[in-house]
Amino acid sequence: DNITFPLKLLKTPKEEREKRAKEVAKLVQIEELLDRKPAELSGGQQQRVALCRALIKKPDILLLDEPLSNLDAKLRTLMRAELKRLQRRLGITTIFVTHDQVEAMTMSDKIALLQLGELQQYSSADELYNRPLNLFVAGFIGSPPMNFIDVSLEQLEEQFLLKNEDIAIEVPSKIGKLIQSHSRDDEIVLGIRPEDIKIDHKNGEEAEVYVVEHMGMQVLVTVKLGNLQIKVLATPPFTKEMGEKVKLHFNVNKIHLFDKNT
Repeated sequence: DNITFPLKLLKTPKEEREKRAKEVAKLVQIEELLDRKPAELSGGQQQRVALCRALIKKPDILLLDEPLSNLDAKLRTLMRAELKRLQRRLGITTIFVTHDQVEAMTMSDKIALLQLGELQQYSSADELYNRPLNLFVAGFIGSPPMNFIDVSLEQLEEQFLLKNEDIAIEVPSKIGKLIQSHSRDDEIVLGIRPEDIKIDHKNGEEAEVYVVEHMGMQVLVTVKLGNLQIKVLATPPFTKEMGEKVKLHFNVNKIHLFDKNT
């Protein structure tokens, strides 16, 4: 009755209601649960029932408003895959509302990222990650988040440096000239993701290991570079201890540049 209720409101014949209930229950793999009461179902099973109620009407568009927010981490991972598989199979345009960037990145064809009701960027997950349009998008997408460093542009003959009192990064002349044509030299924010910084490069910036967080396949290292704290993703084994010195190399092909005022 729970699943077929929308059809009951439409005065759909009982035989048709039951037939379609079995069809959608099979789609989300809960055929054996049709006779159970809601209190007898797990959180994931209840979410599947709610999805059945939406699907039984054969909608042109599905709107799912944070459907996984009350599930534990393991079940969320399972349901993400199930929902994506189901959407591909049915071909129904689905709008999925979430505050979880992992859900958005893993499940979507396109993401509309909003801040305070205003659209910041609408594009694929890859586009959001690799070509964020502004500081909000760059800081929201990615875990661990992007490092942001206030810098100014300095030109020494044909050499261009992005620098502050703690750091100096040489960039190709085409990037330096592009910055000069689009922004004031002293209103630049340099963004770089932790995976685009390498530790122990021979000719890098000297930094001090501040915190080491082992995460299995990766090691998240926070380093101090003067007054800056920068996060770096390293690969195991990582043997440096807190307080030891390391060298950092910034991949200039992966840096993101933002105007501080936009």
